[in-house]
Amino acid sequence: MANPADPEDTASIPADPLQLVRQAWQDVLGTDEVPLDTGFFEAGGNSMLLVMLSDELSDRTGRELEVAELFRHDTVRAQARLLDPSYEPEAPAPAAAAGRGRLLGSARRGRADSGPQQPEGSAAR
Repeated sequence: MANPADPEDTASIPADPLQLVRQAWQDVLGTDEVPLDTGFFEAGGNSMLLVMLSDELSDRTGRELEVAELFRHDTVRAQARLLDPSYEPEAPAPAAAAGRGRLLGSARRGRADSGPQQPEGSAAR
């Protein structure tokens, strides 16, 4: 993996990492609409497409990007920061961040409210 502090690796840092990542997502997902703060899987991606995204970004930057890194950094903004840690993209709108928090909170509450689960094929006696 490239080290951004190494002068030999500066050529791999894109001029506009946000645009580079956005274009790679557009190509891999086959869409013109790519949200900046939505996770890759939420935007329509799957495991195979994530592998393709890793290859696409590696080809565009000359840096080997691990699929696990992209999984942990799952939005366009986060992946732009991954490519260039000194890059400071515009922060997400508060409404978008709050909406995600509400979504996660409701999902957690849904799991908590569902009660104990019976293994499939077993009946309560």
